[in-house]
Amino acid sequence: MTIFATIIAILVAILLSIVLGGPYGILILIAITFGVALSTHIRTKEIQLDLQRIKEKLGIKDKDDFNMTDQEIEEELEEYIESESDDKKS
Repeated sequence: MTIFATIIAILVAILLSIVLGGPYGILILIAITFGVALSTHIRTKEIQLDLQRIKEKLGIKDKDDFNMTDQEIEEELEEYIESESDDKKS
């Protein structure tokens, strides 16, 4: 349903740009679309930088958990099992 509404919105925007904008309507529509996309991209970059600064201030490090060696995985599992067994004993 969302895809259908999106397609209809795009068609309506194109028709309105042709009717209201005359021969320059499509160019105006392209310019507006480019502006919105560029603005979204710039805002996303700002948010990423802000998030990185927050992580640095809080001392949070980005771990690359998906590129762990087998030895690192085994050590982490052993630590988890030991902490679970200690919790059950208490």
